Amino acid sequence: MIKTVNGQGRYIMVNGGYPATTYINTSSGYMNVGDVRYNTNMQRLEVYDGQMWLEINTSHASVGLTPDAEMALDWAIKKKNEELILEAKAKDSPAIADLLDQRKKIDEQIKVIEILTKDNKVGTN
Repeated sequence: MIKTVNGQGRYIMVNGGYPATTYINTSSGYMNVGDVRYNTNMQRLEVYDGQMWLEINTSHASVGLTPDAEMALDWAIKKKNEELILEAKAKDSPAIADLLDQRKKIDEQIKVIEILTKDNKVGTN
């Protein structure tokens, strides 16, 4: 049973969840093997083994990204910020705006060539 989930890493957010609540409470004197209760004093789930109440093992799960995933996100954020800076500079500089337009056209041409060479097995000389 997972007791809590904790987010770890710069790009992980864990929301929601509720504290444990009592589902079955066998506080009467007639307990059977396998009965389950939530011990509010100890804040834990317990099962009766016929002689005593034993804590049901719980764990705390952690969720996080691999270092490679964090590196990829860092790279993407860096590239996005670089593009935003260039777009801002292009508003004040016709030369930068022209170069960005040329780059966009070249990127589109590369995509067309990739599609043609992939689908039709057409090579370039």
